[in-house]
Amino acid sequence: MSDPLPGTRRTPGARVPGDLPAAAPRRRLRLSILPTMCTLGNSVCGFLAICYAAEASTLCAADATRAAGSARLALAGWMLLLGMVFDALDGRIARLTRSTSNFGGALDSLADVVSFGMAPALIAKVLCLDVLGWSETRVVFVTAAFFACCATLRLARYNAEHEEPDQSVTQFNGLPTPGAAGVIIGLAISHETLLRWADLSAPAMVLAAQVVSLVLLLGLGLLMVSRVPFVHFANKFLTGRRPVGRVALLLLVMGLMYATKAPDVVCAGGFLAYALSGPLAVIPRLLRRKPGEPAPDLFE
Repeated sequence: MSDPLPGTRRTPGARVPGDLPAAAPRRRLRLSILPTMCTLGNSVCGFLAICYAAEASTLCAADATRAAGSARLALAGWMLLLGMVFDALDGRIARLTRSTSNFGGALDSLADVVSFGMAPALIAKVLCLDVLGWSETRVVFVTAAFFACCATLRLARYNAEHEEPDQSVTQFNGLPTPGAAGVIIGLAISHETLLRWADLSAPAMVLAAQVVSLVLLLGLGLLMVSRVPFVHFANKFLTGRRPVGRVALLLLVMGLMYATKAPDVVCAGGFLAYALSGPLAVIPRLLRRKPGEPAPDLFE
């Protein structure tokens, strides 16, 4: 700081040429404990899923430990399901406690990139290469990376278009990342049951791996970055006052999942049905389009 000229009086707070600008006061960031812990729990579940998927890849390399590798891969899927529970709780707790913030939204998206982008992509890669035995490593890598990149773009677009989560929203533009990840999670937790039921030969298992890589991963990635409308299931069916019939239907579905001998397969089927619901709703609208009427831009 420069000294005032001799014979002059310096006014308190006045700047003299040569003075450095005063540093802006740093704003202290205050965190809401419960929503933040739920979001961090989601990221921890994603990290554990990545660890279990890596262990599954190592165990599936030897025939003697292949069954243990499949069990590890299913455990990775269950970890991501637990992450979905944390992801559903953090926003609702933040709204109940009136502690929503830009920090919480950014943290939630970072956790979702790990749990619903990177971890499912790695699980799909291990499923195709190590469990189902497809040898096209480069193809699987490209399709898994495509899925992860589309999940990241989907989350970034959502943050850019929504400053604050809107509890009244009843539909998404594009398949939400938890919905896309749910299809991969369903395969992870049910693949042992499905393979035991089907008793596939080696060529059939390779064909299944090709479907997972070239159809599911690419299709789910495109649906995430599209504008295909998807129902916001929680806001539309689980919040506010609902007809008794919907409550009874939900209880019936939960009861069937508990009573069936393969709840993992039912869970996988539910995720797949949700991922298909958007395209199945759009296709009839495209077919009923009048001549000369512009088609909706699903990838703007």
